[in-house]
Amino acid sequence: MALTTVQELQTLIQQKIRQKMPQSNLLNQPENTEKITIVQSVGRVLAQDVISPLNVPNANVSAMDGYALPQAAAAGSRWKVGGISAAGHAFEGSLHSENECVRIMTGAVVPRGMRTVVLQENVELLEENDEQYIVLKQNAEERSNIRYAGEEITQGAIVLQRGRILREADVLLLASLGLDSVSVFRKIRVAVLSTGDELRDPGTPLDGSDKIYDSNRYMLMARLQSLPIEVIDLKKVDDDLESVMRVLESAMRSADVVISSGGVSVGDFDYLREAVLRLGAIHHYKVAIKPGKPFVFGQMGQTWYFGLPGNPISGYVGLDIFLKSALWQLCGAGETQIPQPLRFEAVLSAPVKKAPGRMDIQRALITQAEDGSWQAAPCGPQDSHRVLGISQANAYLILPLESGPLPAGERVTVQPFLETFL
Repeated sequence: MALTTVQELQTLIQQKIRQKMPQSNLLNQPENTEKITIVQSVGRVLAQDVISPLNVPNANVSAMDGYALPQAAAAGSRWKVGGISAAGHAFEGSLHSENECVRIMTGAVVPRGMRTVVLQENVELLEENDEQYIVLKQNAEERSNIRYAGEEITQGAIVLQRGRILREADVLLLASLGLDSVSVFRKIRVAVLSTGDELRDPGTPLDGSDKIYDSNRYMLMARLQSLPIEVIDLKKVDDDLESVMRVLESAMRSADVVISSGGVSVGDFDYLREAVLRLGAIHHYKVAIKPGKPFVFGQMGQTWYFGLPGNPISGYVGLDIFLKSALWQLCGAGETQIPQPLRFEAVLSAPVKKAPGRMDIQRALITQAEDGSWQAAPCGPQDSHRVLGISQANAYLILPLESGPLPAGERVTVQPFLETFL
């Protein structure tokens, strides 16, 4: 297949998933949703609209501490205090004359017939014969300092739409509506595997100089934890077609998505592409990006397949650039709700090496100057096998396909690693 641009591949993945979604069992069946408490809901995808069961505010309430009057009033007017309304303790009495008012606290229900609230600092409080009176220091306009019922949210209004990725602020909203649970899509099942006879699990000894630790699989499983995903660890698969076929056939019965690391290039021991072709179809292979040119996107029955290269930085970058948005889409997130990477411009403080022909995603360090501007510099050597730099970096340099080498002082696009700026 021809080399495609990053944007073309992102669009292809989105379109293929969208075409399949209406027929997918993932979103349209009741068994694929669950009710969870709102405390557990952050990061989950809403399966149905949330409709407000009440008005917010639920009654006319005072916005300030002060005095509720039955009408607008002029400075110098005198009013007798005939009662008090506090939050949780509404005034339920009756007033006996037209020139009476009610002492009221912030959040308290405005008594029936009261049309304005004057702030306590705008009145002079007097006591005469065990009675309290106020004298207005300035005019009180009608409808002042009152929050009206339904002013913010009306009963029956849709406050959160299906497909929303729920946030911490949404818990505040849901709780304020008296809702203690929400319906969300179930976590999708994502199987992760790596290939390579040279791989050994961390925590075990290397039994030869030709062996290395399997860093990619562990990195992928760790980074998937931030999504509503149930990770299935398929461990390491031997470098032979029969073993790869057997593992993939098993994964097709239990997983919505399979992500593999390694075995997708054209080497003599790269069997994953052949296995996927035998079990389903490949929609794409090879993309104009560095690192990570070999990238397989396909399907095996109802299971989506993403094949990442074996070089660790290629897999790390591929997850960010291609997989995250696709996985959110499969989790049920609405197209306008899928998180997009934060990107902005910075000025290079050091030169950058790059050859035209592929988009280059380089590891970088960005810093902010006192005037608010940002500077960026490459973080160490950019070879795709080097893992130290990605740990030290706090951003990507996003260098366009047509770009060549760039001198210090050039403006570039950067994508910060948000976890390093919390």
